[in-house]
Amino acid sequence: WIGKSVSINCKNEIGIFQGIIKNVTPETITITRAFRNGIPVKKESLEITIASVNIDKLEIIPSYNVPNFSVLNKTSTPIQQAHLRDESNRGKSPSSTAAASSNHNHSNYKSNSKSPANKFFANQPSSSAGAAGGGMQKLNSSSKPMDINYQTGKVMTVTPYKNSNDKKKSRNNKFNNSKNQTFGTPVDDIMDQEFDFEKNLALFDKQAIWDEIDAIQKPDLVRQTMQNPSTSYQQQQQQQHQNRNGKYRHDENVLVSKPIQYRQIEVEFENRQEFLTDEGLIIPSIPLSLRDKIQALADKNGLTFDRQNDLLARGATEIAIQLLGGARRLTPNNQHQWPKIVIICDEPYNARQSEIGIITARLLASHGLKIAVFVTCTTQSNRVSNELELYAATGNHFTFNVNALPSCDLVIAAVKSRTLINSLKKWILDNRSPVIAIDPPVSGINDIPIKASILPILPLDDIDTRTCGRLYLCNLGIPDKFFHDSGIKYKSPFDKFVIPIHQR
Repeated sequence: WIGKSVSINCKNEIGIFQGIIKNVTPETITITRAFRNGIPVKKESLEITIASVNIDKLEIIPSYNVPNFSVLNKTSTPIQQAHLRDESNRGKSPSSTAAASSNHNHSNYKSNSKSPANKFFANQPSSSAGAAGGGMQKLNSSSKPMDINYQTGKVMTVTPYKNSNDKKKSRNNKFNNSKNQTFGTPVDDIMDQEFDFEKNLALFDKQAIWDEIDAIQKPDLVRQTMQNPSTSYQQQQQQQHQNRNGKYRHDENVLVSKPIQYRQIEVEFENRQEFLTDEGLIIPSIPLSLRDKIQALADKNGLTFDRQNDLLARGATEIAIQLLGGARRLTPNNQHQWPKIVIICDEPYNARQSEIGIITARLLASHGLKIAVFVTCTTQSNRVSNELELYAATGNHFTFNVNALPSCDLVIAAVKSRTLINSLKKWILDNRSPVIAIDPPVSGINDIPIKASILPILPLDDIDTRTCGRLYLCNLGIPDKFFHDSGIKYKSPFDKFVIPIHQR
């Protein structure tokens, strides 16, 4: 029975074991590739030995279309293996009869002979001792196949049909034997040893390969960054001219690029602060009077203050949406926590600074956000403005009363004064929402933490990043000519409409 699949039902709630028989003695049975209660054991090579006193029921599991395995027996007499279906014996019948003991008791196999299990046992050779006897059965290697009727216990001999085509049978046997050798080996025995990825990776000298690739030829931009800083521009051009006749890769510049100029904006006077963009460009600070001069020149030549206000409000809208979470926050699935924004103005609603705040409110409302605008001053200035009427057309809230303000996710401050009224200051602190300031005072707002500030044109002198938060620069679309007329050598640093700047 070695090599056969078996199912063992144990006593005392030990469980049910299935596996392949490796060894059998009258007292124990050893199985491998075992399953306990349908669950495989942790190690496939683990051998489980079960005592016969613990076995309640034992059944041989029939297998169909299984490959032929040769099993070495430790006993002196070889045991003939029983096969369910041998492809090499296709078309054959038993060739002779064999005598068997008719006095043997077959009471343990009283079942329907038409079942697949009985057909399996019916094709096995007879033996001199039953499986219930507790020992391995010794079979005569020269015994012939025979049919056994398990209901009567009698052996019936069959006269086979003899096929005289020996050459054809030999060719078929050779083909089937080679097929069994190819597909008859279990895969699990081959995959015992795992592949050591770390050991194999250690054999690969990655750094040497990278050095070899880098030494062949670098792209033009990479070569410029790797060159010696002391090398002059003329020497670099000569060296690159010598290599111009060589081969170029698809990612290499054929035309020689000029060295990067990080200081693209220069002022005539000594600036108090300098800032850097994410690309490393230097942004100088300017006084308020110089910024007003640039905006006045643009207004005089057609880029009016109203148009400049629209562009600055658009930049504030972009920063506000980004701070709220961007497009992920403004989805139809997020209706239960739709963002609410409150915009605060401390000047009359038709003043320029308040107008920028109201334009921002209108642009945010066009994105479907819920907006509330609060104006501290109830008076009006002489400036003509239609922004409040345009904002009212959105259907959002406008109030002069602090107590009417709702709780919100973001506060936008369009104020010119450093000090707010106490009731408004208390409301902002109690609301605990982040604050964005549009062109705030250089020293920030007293007692109000600002998360981010958006600035037009260029940052002002003495602006404090500790009180104004993170700084963003907005492109108002002012032509370079007006900068040059104001005494500034200017080249646009904007790769986006709004860029962050950092103190140098």
